[in-house]
Amino acid sequence: MKRYLYQLAALLVIGAAAGCSEKEEFTTSTLRYNDFLRPEGETEEISALQEEFYRQEGVYVLFNDTLSRQYLGDDPQGNPCYSYHRIDMTYSLTGSSRDAFEYTYLETDAEKQNAARFISEQLLPRLSEENRPYSVLLVNAITQYTDNYGTMMAQSPAVYSGWQCTAIAVEGVDAMDEQELALYQRSLLKAIVNNKMATVDESVFAEFYSYCLPYYGTFGYSYDDPDQEGSNSEMADYLQANYPTIKDLGFLSAYAYMNNDSFKAFFNFKAKEYDLSDYIDAIFSSSKEEFLAENANYPIVLAKYNILRGIIADLGVILD
Repeated sequence: MKRYLYQLAALLVIGAAAGCSEKEEFTTSTLRYNDFLRPEGETEEISALQEEFYRQEGVYVLFNDTLSRQYLGDDPQGNPCYSYHRIDMTYSLTGSSRDAFEYTYLETDAEKQNAARFISEQLLPRLSEENRPYSVLLVNAITQYTDNYGTMMAQSPAVYSGWQCTAIAVEGVDAMDEQELALYQRSLLKAIVNNKMATVDESVFAEFYSYCLPYYGTFGYSYDDPDQEGSNSEMADYLQANYPTIKDLGFLSAYAYMNNDSFKAFFNFKAKEYDLSDYIDAIFSSSKEEFLAENANYPIVLAKYNILRGIIADLGVILD
């Protein structure tokens, strides 16, 4: 958003210049210093890295959530007072959340350089140009405190996507081999997808859910007495007769599913959000070729898998 404010300011300057008479001299004013491009506190080497990163990627790279500070004066005890410009992860277009964030920062220039290289080579190429974050904050670890009925509960997400910035935990990437980097890249992409999934309307998943809609959250079994209350015997018999495995039905897993030649069949299927989670896990735990080969005999599984890949692509994440 800030880049658009800069453009607006430039247009206002141009408009003001056009309104001056030819005899008047006009000096263009200097636009505000860009805290995202050159945040204070970094070495010259890292400042140069940040400028080059933005030139190549169109994304600001940060290593601290404090962008700048301004001296305001001294307090009555003679201590200096400052105002700070910090990344606000709680900001959104509709307000701010009550969450709070703490970070464990990268310490050395070498760690920062390796982290920036990892993001540039492994992560940003998998995000479409229009869906890249405005800035990325690279840290060793993220601690997010969420209000749970008056108690602030801590969690440690690998990625947190805010409006101003996406924070990414990159601890240890400088010591990872090629295989480990690939696995961590997949885990970060999965976290980004989960963040994005939480913001879209559920209607986006209507086709995906349609295959298993009658079964989500259902429980039942066939029994000697088909009229026994709560047995859901008719559905159990139907499943036993038509779907040898849960994959034939379109699920990758279930809380419980038993099918045999005895008088009893038992099923307990997950709610739809867990079904979605199973397929997201599958997309990021193996290649497309591996998944298609493993599930070639399950047309419903393949259909749901391809639908979800299309949804993820529409969200701006480029899959292999």
